[in-house]
Amino acid sequence: MPDTDPTLDEFVEQLTRHQMDLIYFIRTLTGDVHAAMDIRQAVNMVLWKKRSKFQPGTNFRGWAFRIAQFEVKKYLRSQRRSRVIAFDDKLLELYTEEFEAVADQLPERRRALSHCITKLTPKDLELLRHRYWTSESLDVLAAATNRSVGTLKARLHQIRSSLRLCIERQLSSAP
Repeated sequence: MPDTDPTLDEFVEQLTRHQMDLIYFIRTLTGDVHAAMDIRQAVNMVLWKKRSKFQPGTNFRGWAFRIAQFEVKKYLRSQRRSRVIAFDDKLLELYTEEFEAVADQLPERRRALSHCITKLTPKDLELLRHRYWTSESLDVLAAATNRSVGTLKARLHQIRSSLRLCIERQLSSAP
């Protein structure tokens, strides 16, 4: 049985460990979950091609985020050409710095969010799922539930506020 390369094993472990962080980072920068999935695949391809440059013990996530930032810039340039989005490089840099500063907190925040979501009413959970996990507009849900779009937007704001408070409580009470 051939020996495995410990550097490659560490690379694969780090690449696997940071996939969700990459999605969150890219989605934060693009605002589009579908684009984030595509860009993450491009980032993974670049990382794989550059795997020989990986040094175990270094900041893999920082390296991956930097490559992701370049891939997001490439994506945003293509979007600008189609006049879909106007996002400048300075703002992208600011988002990148902010995200990297809080990235270590993501696992705890995700656990807190999961816990807080379980406290939502079925109606609020349906609204949240419709807004963030489908591509349908709020108009569709408004028509289906006999509520106005304005009412749904106001309720989404309330839900997000209550989730934010719940997450802060969860994090402050954690050991």
